[in-house]
Amino acid sequence: MDGFSKKTLVTKRSLKYTYYVSPEGEASEKHPALLFLHGFPDSAHLWTDVIAALGPVPNKIIVPDCLGYAGTDKPEDMAMYVYDGQAADLQDILEAETIPTGPKTVVIGHDWGSVLAQRLYLHHRSLFKGVVLVNTGYIVPSSDKFDLEAANSFTEKLLGYPQLAYWELFTASDAADIINPRLEQMWLALHADRPHWMKEMFCVKGAMRDFLLEGDKSLPLKSYATGPKHRQHFLDQFSQANGGFEGALQMYKTTANNMQGNAFAKLPPMDLTINVPVLYIICTDDAVCRPELMMDPAKAKGLVPKVRDVVLDCGHWSPMEKPNDIAAELRVFLEKDV
Repeated sequence: MDGFSKKTLVTKRSLKYTYYVSPEGEASEKHPALLFLHGFPDSAHLWTDVIAALGPVPNKIIVPDCLGYAGTDKPEDMAMYVYDGQAADLQDILEAETIPTGPKTVVIGHDWGSVLAQRLYLHHRSLFKGVVLVNTGYIVPSSDKFDLEAANSFTEKLLGYPQLAYWELFTASDAADIINPRLEQMWLALHADRPHWMKEMFCVKGAMRDFLLEGDKSLPLKSYATGPKHRQHFLDQFSQANGGFEGALQMYKTTANNMQGNAFAKLPPMDLTINVPVLYIICTDDAVCRPELMMDPAKAKGLVPKVRDVVLDCGHWSPMEKPNDIAAELRVFLEKDV
């Protein structure tokens, strides 16, 4: 993000966050601030090409490294990753950037960042004019116990494959030990260029672990993943010197250990409707983030009354693969919907 200021902030929870801010721009009802949230296993860097393609805008842009990633703290306590706490941290960043109270921000999230964007809105809805969900749609909060085996059994019946098979590795006690010495192979697991690769790698039990340990190292990469721009950032970010993968796995472990559901159950009854305009970007070659599970239930309950769907022909890491398309849709959203 050329020209952006790199800042740090210690939040009210005593966690250090790193984030990036555009040199100019305002946060007003006419030109709301844009808060970009990345997912797994990325960082603020994920949005570099989208922001560049967006071009000069009158909006202030804020892009944090989310909790567990890059320059932000990586606590080992899973309780620190519960959504309301992370939402409070992000509110602290908005306050630090002197964004006044009232709906003067649009939050844009990808993958886990999309889920965090939803929860941020629910906990601090008065701050937001719009919500953009990339790949991952609105997953309605619930106090129901999470059961990985049951979830995979259900999705195998619904979709024909266990949607969350890869969680078996990501929630395992040895997950970071498997991934850390095999970062090149992990990059290939995420970004190989083969038809239906995500379904093959993420949605077959044991596939991710087996591939990292002894999989084919000669597979081609998608074009965006071949050069050093994204790849080297990934390798540097997750080097042993920078803490490896443990922090990036915490969101999976927090969910699998029912800490998200337990925390939600303790909250007073809350309105689960996202009442502001929502842009939902669906990606056709994303076998995990399927609308049937990650938006359709919310639509059926009337919880996203102002949603507009856009379909892109790409895979899960759409901000890297289709940054120009995402930027174009953001411009339309800001000009016509918000």
